[in-house]
Amino acid sequence: VTILQHKAQNNTMKTFIISMLASYFAVHVTAFTPLALGGEKISKGRSMNGIISTQTVTPTSRMSSFDDDFLQETPDQTRERIQDLVDENPVLLFMKGSKIFPQCGFSSTAVQILNTFGIEFQSVDVLADESIRQGVKEFSQWPTIPQLYVCGEFIGGSDIMIEMYQSGELGEMIEKAKADMI
Repeated sequence: VTILQHKAQNNTMKTFIISMLASYFAVHVTAFTPLALGGEKISKGRSMNGIISTQTVTPTSRMSSFDDDFLQETPDQTRERIQDLVDENPVLLFMKGSKIFPQCGFSSTAVQILNTFGIEFQSVDVLADESIRQGVKEFSQWPTIPQLYVCGEFIGGSDIMIEMYQSGELGEMIEKAKADMI
């Protein structure tokens, strides 16, 4: 009887682990499915860095090779990707970690300040993407992380956010961003 119970527990655990992995990959990994399906596909979902994005994928005449999937992004491509993020998100915070789990005190302070305004904002975890981590510093010509953008304008890091929060200037900018979101 104990051997049968042990086997049943192992099968239950395996099923649980497989279902957890399947749900993780269903949410986080969509890069390989559009081309395999053929035709044009529009998908909306969360990327690895937490940004919600909509993406249209049109298959090419040939499937990409394994090597093409792992090509290094050029600095110009990184700059373009950062510009797209800034343009598409009224309030955007490049930070270490996520809004839910900041990985440094300065990023945590920035998130806390933004949360006081009750505004929906997007964050990009620079620890998850080295090209973004370095590229955003060049993009803004600002050497540190976090970096806040409001309505496409670079505001600064957590020290500047604190000053602007205390003076009320950041609140005015956030109110404008709220109005732009509606």
